[in-house]
Amino acid sequence: MKWLVVLCLLHLAIPFIQGDVNTVKLAQMIQYFDDFVQPKPGAQFAIALAVSESQCTDEHTDIRAEFSEADANQVKSLITNGQTCDLCTPAKNVIAARPNGTTKEHAEHILLFPQGSSPMDKLIKSKGSCIVFYSYNSPCVTKCISSDDNIVPGLSNWINIRKEKTNVFIFEKIWQKDEWRKDLDKEFLKVNAVVPLYRSKNVNNVMKSHKCVEKNTEKVIPFCLQDKKSILSILLRMFTSIFDLQADY
Repeated sequence: MKWLVVLCLLHLAIPFIQGDVNTVKLAQMIQYFDDFVQPKPGAQFAIALAVSESQCTDEHTDIRAEFSEADANQVKSLITNGQTCDLCTPAKNVIAARPNGTTKEHAEHILLFPQGSSPMDKLIKSKGSCIVFYSYNSPCVTKCISSDDNIVPGLSNWINIRKEKTNVFIFEKIWQKDEWRKDLDKEFLKVNAVVPLYRSKNVNNVMKSHKCVEKNTEKVIPFCLQDKKSILSILLRMFTSIFDLQADY
């Protein structure tokens, strides 16, 4: 009986450890977002989708079964026009936003706040077993992770309610103003400490996804850090963003 009690106490003391999602399936999902939700090339947006566990673990499932092209087009239309998708589809399993050009509030922040009544708080109540939160750009260090407006408390609120289920935070591009940061890995670890962090990107015309932090070393893998680019290409991208604020945070 003593050993039984000890085992029960140990079980209660050990936190839930989420298993990894299928990265091939995750890459398929992000490609789908790129193809049918992306407002325009290079435009920042964030979307969170609550789906069945198989949509995150089985690469043979079809995301259209739970998020159709018609639904995706509806979401795209709303966020392109500056509106927020707050469970805007018939299945009520998706939220999405673009940055607010007036208040400068970032898309991720719009979905996660205010706590208690945010679009994410509503999505959490969905029956979906897996929530995938996607941001086209990586969370910017100066505001999304380090300032008073950082999104970490919102991420914590999400995870604390859904500890027993599958949760993913994934991005595609490195935010252009963070491309030269030497401490980017340390900042990404702050996000990963709350919710598993992944990245998807196009490699030789094929979308690839990887978990950003190795289990054994607790280090951010190169795939999730700065891409090798020429100084000219980075300067060109920054110059372009000055005249296209919609592509900016």
